[in-house]
Amino acid sequence: MRWLWPSPERPSVHTRCRPLLGTFVEVTVPEEAAPAIDAAFAAIARVQALMSFHAEDSDLARIRQATPGQIVAVAPETAEVLRLAQDLHRASDGLFDVTIGRELVRGGFLPAPRSRRRTLRWGTGADIEILECGQVLCSRPVLIDLGGIAKGYAVDCAVTALKKAGASEGLINAGGDMRMFGNRAWPVALRDADGTVRKEIELTDRAVATSANLNNRRRRWGRIFTPHIGFDRKALVCKERVTVVADRCAIADAMTKIAMADRDMARRLLETRGGFVLTD
Repeated sequence: MRWLWPSPERPSVHTRCRPLLGTFVEVTVPEEAAPAIDAAFAAIARVQALMSFHAEDSDLARIRQATPGQIVAVAPETAEVLRLAQDLHRASDGLFDVTIGRELVRGGFLPAPRSRRRTLRWGTGADIEILECGQVLCSRPVLIDLGGIAKGYAVDCAVTALKKAGASEGLINAGGDMRMFGNRAWPVALRDADGTVRKEIELTDRAVATSANLNNRRRRWGRIFTPHIGFDRKALVCKERVTVVADRCAIADAMTKIAMADRDMARRLLETRGGFVLTD
C-alpha cells in the first residue's frame, strides 16, 4: 500500500523516510511543518524499543524472561497496547492472540529468543493479566509478539507527536500501516496480495491497514506456515488482500488479522470501533 504524490495544484509537502519497525517509515507533512517530523520519528523509535520481540532489553523480553506468576512492570505504552490486545482477544473469542510468538518462531518468521522457555504448557492471551500501575502478570509461560498492533500504535503515537509539534495535517506510512490527519484528502493505492495495484481510494483523517500472505509463506516439515494464525493456532492461508479502515491505526492493523480468518466477525467488531472492512 502506498500513497500517491499530490498533483501540482495541491500545496507542497515534505516527506522523510527512516528504517523503523522492521520496515521503512515515511512521514509526510506540509513544507512549513517539516521540523515536526523529528518528533514523529522519536515517538516511533520509543515504541520500537519498548515492544521489540528481538531486543533482549525490551518490555516483551522481560515478560518472557519472568517466571509464571511474577509481576513485571512495563512502560505505560506497552500496558496500553496489551490492554487493547486483551480487549480484542476477549471480543474475538480468542481469535486475536498476541501469544503467537511460539508459532511464528516455529514457522521461521521470528528468531528463537535466547530466553525462550522449554515447556509443554504454553499460555494464551487468557493467561495475561494487566494490573494497575502498568504491571503485567502471566500465569503461564507466553511468547508475546505485538507485531502489527504495535506498529499501528507507533503510527498513532507519531500522529500525536506531529500534532503537538504544530503540524496541521500529515500522513504516516509504516510499511502499509497508514494514518492521515487534517482536512486534506490523501489518495492511497492498494496493492493486492500479488503486489498489483488495482484499486485507489481517498481518505481524510482516517487510518488504513492491509494484510496478505500470498507471497509470504514457508514450507517446513511438509506443512505451510504463514505469519497469520487462526482459531486453532494453525497458519491462515489467505489468497486475498484484506484492508481495514478505522479511526486508529492500531485498530486497523489488528482487525486485518481478525478479518483474514472471519470477515463477518471483523465487521461486527468494527461497527463499535469506528471502522469497516473495505470491500473491492
